[in-house]
Amino acid sequence: MKKTTTEKIREGFSSIKVSLTEKPTENLTHLYADYVEVISLFSNRNSVSSTDVLDRLRDEGYLLRDKNRDEDQGEDNDVKENLIDSIFRELQNRTYLFKNDYPFEILEGDKIILKANVENNTRQKVYIFLLLASNLSIFGLFNHELTTEFETISYEALKNFLPPKSIIKEMGVNTQYSGNTIDKINQLANEINIKVDEEAIKQISKKANKEKGLDLIGWIPFDDGLPNLLLILCQCACGKEWYNKLSETGSYENYLRFYRKKPIHTLFIPYSQINYQEGGFYQSGKIIDTLLFDRKRILNHIEDSSFFDSLNSKLVVDKCIEFEEDIV
Repeated sequence: MKKTTTEKIREGFSSIKVSLTEKPTENLTHLYADYVEVISLFSNRNSVSSTDVLDRLRDEGYLLRDKNRDEDQGEDNDVKENLIDSIFRELQNRTYLFKNDYPFEILEGDKIILKANVENNTRQKVYIFLLLASNLSIFGLFNHELTTEFETISYEALKNFLPPKSIIKEMGVNTQYSGNTIDKINQLANEINIKVDEEAIKQISKKANKEKGLDLIGWIPFDDGLPNLLLILCQCACGKEWYNKLSETGSYENYLRFYRKKPIHTLFIPYSQINYQEGGFYQSGKIIDTLLFDRKRILNHIEDSSFFDSLNSKLVVDKCIEFEEDIV
């Protein structure tokens, strides 16, 4: 029998292990910053210092090197200190970037602590949800809740990004369309009054019922009924290698005959990709012809966060806020 979210929390939450799993390259400071935020979250109201983080990375084996010469050891220590400094700069920059939506406080430039009263701030809880969804290797027990409800949060952001008269449909796990994949594509085509490419559609197995890389679709309708529309095709990706999902919505340019205007391909990810200091995205070289919604952009377009209270993931976030473990 499938366990409920409450049962998962009760039976398995204490077994969650906070670990990087795989060491990111040192230029991916935003991923290290997420890791430190999770440590701080699980430390509850206790501050986590740069020294705590350095010790933990050493304990996990990520900063251990065998050195025989003093000058090499000194150089190695400089590398470690530079990494820790860059992580805490990134955390400090997030206080400027996210402002009141940020659920952590940076003290004296080298300590991080969960803010007081975060349990009463729904927007900060949404931030924590996005943090958890960015770390499925840690929170894999709740993979279903996080990935499924990330689509719900992305839907809310897209709804507020587009004009009020826009139409948004879910094609993923929460889709309103029925039948197999071919049926769903035909229903979508009928709704936006465009033709399907019969040859391309025939390549899809009749047993397939997944959305084939499309989680959300939004368009701005005209009252003339013509299929020349502004359409946004969206994929929602929580995995660390989210950039491998960038081309998935492109298959719909084969399935559907868009009329005189190609759709805008869009990717929603829970990661904090904005490099505040440099004025760009982390891993920007991997982003090709795509409108990217990262953690900041998603939060910017959550106007009424009350919907979050009805999600199963709220139970997970609440448990993370109250949970405390001596892990540093």
